[in-house]
Amino acid sequence: MATWVGDGLPAGVMERRQASTVLGAVADVVASARVLIVADQPVLRNVIRTACGASQHLEVAAEVASGREALDAYRFLFPDLVLIDVSLPDMSGLEVARRLRREVPRPKILVLSGRSDHETLFEGIRVGVDGYLEKTAGVQQVVAALERLAAGERLITPEQERSAIEELGRLVRRAREASDISSSIAPREIEILEHLGSGLTIRQVANRLGVSTRTVEARVAKLYRKLDASNRVQALAKAADLGLIELG
Repeated sequence: MATWVGDGLPAGVMERRQASTVLGAVADVVASARVLIVADQPVLRNVIRTACGASQHLEVAAEVASGREALDAYRFLFPDLVLIDVSLPDMSGLEVARRLRREVPRPKILVLSGRSDHETLFEGIRVGVDGYLEKTAGVQQVVAALERLAAGERLITPEQERSAIEELGRLVRRAREASDISSSIAPREIEILEHLGSGLTIRQVANRLGVSTRTVEARVAKLYRKLDASNRVQALAKAADLGLIELG
């Protein structure tokens, strides 16, 4: 015969209900995904931490301000999710993501970027991030993305994949163009570009190479045609973009 308690439930039923409540609370804690926040801006970290704290499915394991701290924190805490700002003081957030992808166990990675260019998106997808959001997204959208990652979803959209494919095509075309142009430019012409890029005048380049000013001018005019440029700045920018020289 059951013994009744104050709320009108038999003692056995009450005990089972209490046990169920405790187990449910434990299950909620276990089900919460642990998040590592990686961003150098304190305000951004605080906002995301507060929003994650209000979620039943997320728990902030730690927050750090640099890539090196992120790698150290991950290896110590092994969070389920890592939210990474692309812009960090010591290394790119995408470089952090690349290194984390080699860790075991491998975390789910959501990248936040202040840029809307296809190149950053392409690099993120190439690295293997699980989600990519621009910083214009609201904090609730960031939290929702983390919750979806915790549930096993991948957040790279078909539109983002198409953008990445377009960027890949652009990179392939640029590499092909660089190969064609570089094969047409003689080593001496590369040397002239490097000297011009360092700030030397035509006369100074001629003196450095031991040739006449007219010879350098003729070479530069030929370089302009090959690089489809009309002035020194355009020629140097095109050469640097194609990887023929390094500026700065």
